[in-house]
Amino acid sequence: MIFSANTLPERKRFSAYREELAKWSCGLDLSTPDQFAFRAEFELRRIGSVEIMTHTVSTIETVRTPRLVRDGDDALLVMLLLHGRAHQSQFNERNVLNAGDTVICDCGYPGALNLVDSSKLLTLKIPRIKLSAELPRLSRFAGTRLDSDAVARRLLSSYLYGTLDLDLSGSVPAAQLHQDHLIDLVALALGAGGEMRALAEQRGAQPIRRAAVLREIEASLTDPTFDASIAAVRLGITVRYVHHLLEATGRTFSEHQLDRRLARVEQILRDPRYAQRRIADIAFEIGFKDLSYFNRVFRRKYGATPTDIRHAAIYRHLGGDDAKDS
Repeated sequence: MIFSANTLPERKRFSAYREELAKWSCGLDLSTPDQFAFRAEFELRRIGSVEIMTHTVSTIETVRTPRLVRDGDDALLVMLLLHGRAHQSQFNERNVLNAGDTVICDCGYPGALNLVDSSKLLTLKIPRIKLSAELPRLSRFAGTRLDSDAVARRLLSSYLYGTLDLDLSGSVPAAQLHQDHLIDLVALALGAGGEMRALAEQRGAQPIRRAAVLREIEASLTDPTFDASIAAVRLGITVRYVHHLLEATGRTFSEHQLDRRLARVEQILRDPRYAQRRIADIAFEIGFKDLSYFNRVFRRKYGATPTDIRHAAIYRHLGGDDAKDS
């Protein structure tokens, strides 16, 4: 579900936004100081039993009144404030939120979230029973900040963003797994301990952290100095844990890095746009420091030299296969 009020006439933007949001989120009363200056857009996705929503919206006040609470929706909203400022209040307690802060709003009780500036929010709506099962000792969720595990919180943010680009409509098991990963990360960020923490780490956090390590490798292929220690610093984990995460893949950090570099070079060699580039320059650009080593490992993986791969690609591009078939 994608909705933007910004393309509508000014006098209709706020009312249209209020109506659409009411359809797809928990019941809220909304108000804004200037309906004619109001701007908003949101995107919502359902993954299993959870909902993920991004909001880019101007100043607005949202209230969950006692009357609205009677609708029976007692879900928990994990609110990540990406930009802007906000005030969140429940149980007579008030949280001041700045960019980067994360807090839980509890739909089962009255409360309010006021965006005092134009803001961007990333929201995860979780059925209460799902999170309560992982945090049985947490008696109240409203107003709780996700600050017990900074790494889990960062991974949650990036994982939520990535979810918006995934197509999980054709796979119920994949959607279920994705949902469980998200809930596990929330539980860890809230301070899950003991057996539940061990289970969340094994079931949810480890696969996500492993994917994060692999993303760092992919993003840093051209840096010849990039290694496991740098990846560990970026992700806020230890070097030992980096290696532990990759054990499940059956390959080491260096093997993953080498494999991705070779694949990148091979992709370039097959692209006719780069046919005039020196192979040595390509190899060095992709992070190889020793040309003889590059040639040796390339041939070991592809059973051909880089020159052979390039010539074969040029031959096919010029119609060599068609000519041969005829």
